[in-house]
Amino acid sequence: MPHEALLFEIVWEPGSLGGAAQTVVDVLRLVNRIAALKAPTAAPPLHWRWVRCNGRVAATPALAQLPLHERPGVFPGRAPSVRRAPADVIVVPGWMARDGPEIEQWIGRSSAIVPRLRQTLARGGALLGVFTGVALLAAAGCLQERRFAAPWPFFVSVMRHASTPGGSASDSVGWSDAPDWTSDRSVWTCATPVATAEAVLDLLGSTPLADLASAARDVLIPAPLRQGAAVAHARSSGAGSAHRPVPSGMVERARRWLVQHLADPYDMRALAEAAATSPRTLARHFAATHGMSAHQYLERLRVEHACLLLQTTYLPVEEVGRTSGLPSPSTFRRVFSKHTGELPAEYRQRYRLRTQRPRWAGTAGNLPAGAPQRPRR
Repeated sequence: MPHEALLFEIVWEPGSLGGAAQTVVDVLRLVNRIAALKAPTAAPPLHWRWVRCNGRVAATPALAQLPLHERPGVFPGRAPSVRRAPADVIVVPGWMARDGPEIEQWIGRSSAIVPRLRQTLARGGALLGVFTGVALLAAAGCLQERRFAAPWPFFVSVMRHASTPGGSASDSVGWSDAPDWTSDRSVWTCATPVATAEAVLDLLGSTPLADLASAARDVLIPAPLRQGAAVAHARSSGAGSAHRPVPSGMVERARRWLVQHLADPYDMRALAEAAATSPRTLARHFAATHGMSAHQYLERLRVEHACLLLQTTYLPVEEVGRTSGLPSPSTFRRVFSKHTGELPAEYRQRYRLRTQRPRWAGTAGNLPAGAPQRPRR
């Protein structure tokens, strides 16, 4: 990408997919929030603006009354230049369409955007097409010799535009093996609006903002191990309410026991007893179900739990290790580094999702103007 701060351009008309467009903005807002936690006085790294199908900058649609960024005044005078700057990423969220002919009408009304799409790619920028918006990327010639994902009801329409100038689709062009979204040389395509957030995060992962995108992914994209770690932490801290046990098979009983006894020393006999089976039988079925041994699963679960605490709490690193079932600092560092490639302190610095404690405690000067002051405790 050509700039450290990235400008997104979102194509918008009445009839566009509002949910997909708003999802893009919500992801960008979250990344800006995480960036503000790491560098409270720095300018936000992501900006966005709306453009009409005729290529003109549009007013913010009613569904997303949001400014170019959420921290005005940090860099006075910058917003006008952002409005005039060429986009680093153009997003086509797609439209509601009944059939192929209606898609053709949308493409015809959007002809002014076509040169803009090509120029963005030529400058080294990126494109994202969502649902029927993939057809506009195809009409602009941006899918030639590329793999793409497209909605199955309109795939024929997309393929017709994605054909080579000779009129036949190249063998290297076509439906991606990935059913929801895919990327190929700076072009991201989504077959379904549901995959928009993941595609945007993957796009940001290819930019200098990859660390911020990774932190945002931890928040937005489902992660079963981390979800289990969060539940276990809430219950162990008294935040969870009593729940009714749900009957399950031996492997699931063993998995739940590991979650509930995360900080306890690993004991295969106790685990097998909780699962109501023998250690040998449990070991065989657990490995067949999860692709790893129960001890390896527990180790991964402990690291996920440690990541959660490092990102969202102020606990000292040693306490994080102890709470995660790795009480020896050296063992904690070794195991954590094996799974993440970083030491715990380095990971916290890169991926924390909490602001600095003085700001959290209510230090004047770090709070937004007009914000209520919190008393120190």
